[in-house]
Amino acid sequence: MLAIECDWRLRKLIRANLEASGLKVREAVSVQHGLQLIREQRPDLILLDIDRLDVDLQQLFDTLCNHLEEEPVSIILLATEPPSRALIERECIGGFVRKPFAIPTLLQQIQQALTAPLANQ
Repeated sequence: MLAIECDWRLRKLIRANLEASGLKVREAVSVQHGLQLIREQRPDLILLDIDRLDVDLQQLFDTLCNHLEEEPVSIILLATEPPSRALIERECIGGFVRKPFAIPTLLQQIQQALTAPLANQ
């Protein structure tokens, strides 16, 4: 799993809690860093905080969804406000978790995303 989160405190909190639950987590400090890590090793799931991204979301998801098209990877969005319906309905989006969130809520969403087939598979 790859957690793309620019806030180091939240990134460390996510990693510590998910690893305590038996999940392996890699961290990315930015979208560019995340894309680099995806190229190096395809994750089975991506957690992406979209609150403070310095990129256009539609363009980012075009890039992510196209890059991951051959072997789809579910992306869970983390944000304080729900994303647009058009964004959440993208085939590569496996869910949304509203911040602040409880770790059990995040774990439940991760479990659902890992077990549910993506729309484009």
